[in-house]
Amino acid sequence: MLRSMTMSFILQDHFDATQGYSRTIQTTPATPSKSEREGVHILNEKLEIPHCAGHIERPRLIGKLERSLGQFAATLVCGRAGTGKTSIAAAYARTRKRTAWFTVESSDIDSNVFASYLAASVLRVVGRQKTFGDSLPALADSSPAAMAIFFLNIFSEFETAEKDQRPLLVLDGIHHLFDADWFGGFFSILQPSLSETADLLILCRSKPPNPLWRLRSKQQLDVIDEKTLAFDRDETILLLKQVGRSQAEAARIHAETFGRVSKLLPFIKGGKPSKSRL
Repeated sequence: MLRSMTMSFILQDHFDATQGYSRTIQTTPATPSKSEREGVHILNEKLEIPHCAGHIERPRLIGKLERSLGQFAATLVCGRAGTGKTSIAAAYARTRKRTAWFTVESSDIDSNVFASYLAASVLRVVGRQKTFGDSLPALADSSPAAMAIFFLNIFSEFETAEKDQRPLLVLDGIHHLFDADWFGGFFSILQPSLSETADLLILCRSKPPNPLWRLRSKQQLDVIDEKTLAFDRDETILLLKQVGRSQAEAARIHAETFGRVSKLLPFIKGGKPSKSRL
């Protein structure tokens, strides 16, 4: 059963939240945290569910995410920039009572930086730390043993006896970590550490490396790809109806664009229909 909250698909110019943050805009906590003193500056906006302008309800995809996370230990949403990964994940995240969101950037490839953000995201949601103080944990090193201890300590904060309080962890832009030497070991520990306490939703632009991809063959990972993210014919007609396009015109546009979000944007904004096939 879907959670009884608004189910929306958000439209914006750039759908990947990794493109939306600027390193020149920083907010400094009143009291420097342990991680900050060690060189990790926590940007609060990377831990917030993205807000986007404009929306259309897409219960088909919200339902798909709901079922996937209910059946699998983790769900991976994979697609190129402009396919709507972040938007649909943000819409779904708002249907959950507790969501820990982390927008991953290329600068987070350092294991301690990544761990600091991950800890901050979890602790922020469980309410144990409204500001990041000295109790924010740090990862001693990226060895499997150190990671295992770190994750057990962090994810124990997620534990709850209430099923409807089960939290959701969203890692947006995880492709930025694919080249990290610690990435394979990280995910081999992450999934079993989380499986009993929280749902895991991962967003990336490209096929992940084998340590993560192998979870799919073990029925521990479900994958939602670009084809699933695309608007179907009925969704395209509903979307374009809101900007004054006729049903016949919307059907033609759907055939031209294959329902890809980035291809539909010019038509939503009143652009001239292309004469050639997109």
